[in-house]
Amino acid sequence: MASPRKQCSSAVKMCGSATVAQRRHIGLQQLEAIAATTHGFLGPNKRPKFIQDEDARDAMLVSSCSRLLECIELGCSVGQLLLEMVQAQQKLFHSGTGALVFLAGVWSRVALECLNRGITVLDIKTVMRKGLEVCLEVCKQSAVRVEEVSCQKLKDCKPTSALKSDMQDRKMQHMDVKHSQNLRLTLKHSRHFNFHDAQTENTPTALNDVTHIAQAVSHGCDSSMHLVLKACKLQSKNTENAQNRSLDIQKLVTCLIPGLSEGKSSVLHGFVTLLSVEQASVVRHLQGQALNIALVNGDLCEKYHHMGFNRPGNVVRITDRANMSGVSLEERWTEDALRKLHEFSIDVVLVSGTAGMKLKDRVLGANVLVIEGVKSSILKDFSTCTGVVPVSYVTQIDENCVGQGVTVSQLRDFSGKNDLVAVSIVTANTSLVTAVISSSVSAKLQSLEDQFWSCAHRLHQALTDGKLLHGAGTTELLCIQQLHQSKQTEMENPQEGVVLELMAEAWMDYVSTLMMNSGSVASKAETWTAIAHQMRHYKDGDAISMQMDADGAGVYDNVTVKSEAWRRALDLVFLVLQSDTEIITGVSEGENVYRELMYL
Repeated sequence: MASPRKQCSSAVKMCGSATVAQRRHIGLQQLEAIAATTHGFLGPNKRPKFIQDEDARDAMLVSSCSRLLECIELGCSVGQLLLEMVQAQQKLFHSGTGALVFLAGVWSRVALECLNRGITVLDIKTVMRKGLEVCLEVCKQSAVRVEEVSCQKLKDCKPTSALKSDMQDRKMQHMDVKHSQNLRLTLKHSRHFNFHDAQTENTPTALNDVTHIAQAVSHGCDSSMHLVLKACKLQSKNTENAQNRSLDIQKLVTCLIPGLSEGKSSVLHGFVTLLSVEQASVVRHLQGQALNIALVNGDLCEKYHHMGFNRPGNVVRITDRANMSGVSLEERWTEDALRKLHEFSIDVVLVSGTAGMKLKDRVLGANVLVIEGVKSSILKDFSTCTGVVPVSYVTQIDENCVGQGVTVSQLRDFSGKNDLVAVSIVTANTSLVTAVISSSVSAKLQSLEDQFWSCAHRLHQALTDGKLLHGAGTTELLCIQQLHQSKQTEMENPQEGVVLELMAEAWMDYVSTLMMNSGSVASKAETWTAIAHQMRHYKDGDAISMQMDADGAGVYDNVTVKSEAWRRALDLVFLVLQSDTEIITGVSEGENVYRELMYL
């Protein structure tokens, strides 16, 4: 077990063979060493790490670069830069962090090797940037439309067991539409049945049937992608255009329930959350009724002030009467809040922040349900569907800040540990859905949630881009091919060929690690031999294989996610390279500047 209390130097030791040479480009070496600890997260068959917090006496199973870097203590600046870069990628795409960290490590090694060969920093940055542009052009030229992927999946690929049920539902729906069309063809010759039906023309197309696209970008996470497809289907049922099988990420939330088996995971309409037993008693009192709702954007307590509030300086409150009643300001505020809730008959209050303890205790007796920590996207959806205006303070509530038509119910099939009860909050015309993720292993819940969001964002990004890239290392093989081809052209700078060759070797390291983690090869040496064999075939005039192995058949990656991960990785390497160079002293032009370096 690895402790989360690890310094950056400890992370360097974790990579075994990688040791930081003193008085060299330490930042690049640290980046390479930290990246080496995450190689097990590359590919579909990830090797999770068990992180134990010695202070909290808690443990968590991590299977992604972002979670690992968040758990270990990165004391060096390079580690912090890497963490921030990974978090930016994760926040935007929820995938691609494994490739980002791996490439940051191997491209750091490329930069170090170039420095050892006497290539200047300017030449390194210029040529590596050119090499990246070559690879991005490969992505642009080799991308395939999602319609082609869907049709190819329909013809060739066998669906996994987790996705078969959704595909069967889509098949039955298509048969029903086809039967309806045949019936209309039979009756259309009668003047009583010669009508035009718009639904006949708007039958689901290959693009709308996202099942095959989802299978292409599932990356081995079939159960999580199955939940995503269920969410997509539920959202389409509650939108005006039911044939549009797109996925709205902003109207998708998760609820983690420990103690139940993973097979209990499901997708439900509305907002599902876990509440205490005391709050569940309020739900039982309110269920079956049309309720009024209020939305509070902030904390529901007496001392809360909205963002940007500035208390006047040098102001002292003076009263001419002593506080003889002994009632505190918090108690007085609590009474005012309860009076306001009772005045407008509010039954449910959703709060983005936290609520005061005294108010939470008092509202239980008044049968008012207050739910804390609600995401802003959920507040926005309830605001849109009910017409309610969110407020910053409970005293601002008026008739325009009260929504109607909300229903609550207790989900008896989902009961977590520690006496927590699952509750559903639904309003009419909402397309908000909740993925209820359960596991009997509490330490695994976080990884399952990350896996679900990764699948959801990959599918959403595929439909947004409209294009996909061949996965399983195929696109990277094409990059190696193009880098070798660029190296053979005439170059003004003789060092350019050296840098491009090193970048090609870095891609070979990436592909070999990917294949080894997938279990298709036994060692990296075997993979390098297979890649070299592919390159020889290309030199003989044969086209490079679009799928290296049967295990990689039908695997696709997102165009934007992959391109952004590559750009971020190289930008990070350049930043560390430039920082290392600027703090080097005692260097003059024309000398072997990387033999004896001194750091401040």
